[in-house]
Amino acid sequence: MLKKYISDRTPKNIYIILRINLVLIFFSKKPQHAIVHDAVEFSKQFDKSKLINAVLRNILRDQENLKLEKNLPDNFQKVLDKIFSSSKIREYLYQTFFTKPTDYQISLNNHKEAIYEKRVLPFKSKLLKNCFVQDIGNYEVIHTTHQFFQSKKILDVCSAPGGKSILLHSLGYEVDCIDKSNSQIIKFKQNLKRLGLNIKIKKKDFLKLTKNQNISSILLDAPCSALGTFRRNPDVASKINQSKLKRNQKIQIQMLDKAINILDENGIIVYIVCSFHPFETINVIDKIAQKHKNIRTLSLDSDKMIKRQNGYFINPLKFKDLGGSDIFFVSVLKKTK
Repeated sequence: MLKKYISDRTPKNIYIILRINLVLIFFSKKPQHAIVHDAVEFSKQFDKSKLINAVLRNILRDQENLKLEKNLPDNFQKVLDKIFSSSKIREYLYQTFFTKPTDYQISLNNHKEAIYEKRVLPFKSKLLKNCFVQDIGNYEVIHTTHQFFQSKKILDVCSAPGGKSILLHSLGYEVDCIDKSNSQIIKFKQNLKRLGLNIKIKKKDFLKLTKNQNISSILLDAPCSALGTFRRNPDVASKINQSKLKRNQKIQIQMLDKAINILDENGIIVYIVCSFHPFETINVIDKIAQKHKNIRTLSLDSDKMIKRQNGYFINPLKFKDLGGSDIFFVSVLKKTK
């Protein structure tokens, strides 16, 4: 797109500045005049502010007639095609690659204006009282799996910033929350304060946790690549890094090992990641099943998900009419004798 507005002799640093601001123009909520202003100010140090100003303003004038090229990175598309064999799903994802899913707010109670499952409302300009922001796919994984928990007391081991914990609390569960990220815990506490909720969150590293009570239900929303958020964050599609994915997998397996070891017999683990890469999803569960013969996966009853081997992925088409969703993977594990 930029080739139309600049020459081949444009300095590389100016080209990078233009690319960054092109992304901001099309995908950020920042006012466009502010984007141009900041870019011009920044580029003054390179004596190219007039060029930056002219190019960006020309792009803004032509904006309605510009079409974004939807060329998916090869590695990203291969993974997408491997998980979603349906041509209808793939075509939908290709076409909406640059379309951010609709933001929703989730009510702590059933709401008369809800458009989905009595709790999900559109989030426009104002967050309603007793509501918090959450992707509809994120809501769905908890809505579908919470019935499997063996008791009303749940250990949420990567709980901050708290969306899943708050939802479970609103469904009547007592949630013990831990997380090791200070910044995320601060966000969690801010959310709790705004909603007037009394949920305790402790700073702890789950891998160093010692068992001092019976634990029959664990929610593990594990750290991952966040590939499933590619329509909110298109840059993740170009950042598929095999070594990083393998490091993620190592941590995910360590966390599942720990969860299994401290879990009571017949206890339940709900494993969730906002990714669709096999390294972080079906491969993780395969390795766990091979290592722990006392673990079996349970079947989910949801028409909003697609079963793949030992787990389930959100079916993007099921939320097409609701503005789309991020893609999550979930697997429910039961510890037997």
